[in-house]
Amino acid sequence: MEVIGLDEGIVERVARTLRNNPERISTIDLCDTRFYPSCSEDVESVARYFIVMVAMDHRLSRPGKPYEAELEDGVYRGAELLYRLGMRKYMEDPGFFNPEHLASIRVDEVEAWLSVGNAKPPDIEVRTLLLRDMGLKITRLFNGNVKDIIEASGGRLYGSLGDPGLIDLLRVFRAFEDPVEKKPLLLAKFLSRRGVITLREKLGIPVDNHLSRIAYRLGIVMVSGSLWAKIRGHVEVTRSEDTLLRLIVRRGYEAVADKAGLDPGVVDDYFWLMGRNTCLREGEPRCDKCLFKGFCKARRNSSFMVPEHHYYDTWYY
Repeated sequence: MEVIGLDEGIVERVARTLRNNPERISTIDLCDTRFYPSCSEDVESVARYFIVMVAMDHRLSRPGKPYEAELEDGVYRGAELLYRLGMRKYMEDPGFFNPEHLASIRVDEVEAWLSVGNAKPPDIEVRTLLLRDMGLKITRLFNGNVKDIIEASGGRLYGSLGDPGLIDLLRVFRAFEDPVEKKPLLLAKFLSRRGVITLREKLGIPVDNHLSRIAYRLGIVMVSGSLWAKIRGHVEVTRSEDTLLRLIVRRGYEAVADKAGLDPGVVDDYFWLMGRNTCLREGEPRCDKCLFKGFCKARRNSSFMVPEHHYYDTWYY
């Protein structure tokens, strides 16, 4: 029998630890021009950049083939490399992000943009189709302006059939159709923090691999039975299992944010950075730097030291 749920005691301890250590809660600087447009840029340019980059922000590496490269200003990996290449393209050719251009973008353009050295995402054709789909629909449905999507939402994340919110509007794009809403919520977080949209409701947590891994290791989410055997054995889960797992992980972090009295976007930033820098997928995790080392399940029991659940065939996260 499989059991999937939250450990409320661990959720409370994680929330209390965050609440008691506000000075150690790191967040992402969304005005860092290595990765994002200057905070003086116009709204439409910023919105175009972020909707394109978030659409591309999924599954950049594969086992044995990391997405990592040395550029002129340092070594970048994963999402940092993606957004660094995004800003290089933005500075060279801001028209690249124009929806009319995206509607007919070629595979070789996308490959040249996102590849450097031996680093190349594994699904260039899929990414090209996602960009074409988005460019065509922004052009035809929203007058070629991303800010028209934002204005139509009225600052709501969710609305009604005749009065949709941002998440509802984004579902028209294949890149943003994920039922667990990782990319839509990530885009909403970025746009909100950059002042492009003023949200009228609380943000949800955009669950990615880092957050899933930490949830299993800390014990925020408890899984048993054959599904836990898949996670421990690095066996790929099914699409429905993936959705179920990420929904529970999302609920867990939203409970942490609520109990800690923190903005969900701040909680997402913190655990994303923790996953990149401390609770590493490969190699020895840096437990000495972890706020939660006193009660982390994986630190006490190596059977919880899992990478995350595996589900590769997706552009959702």
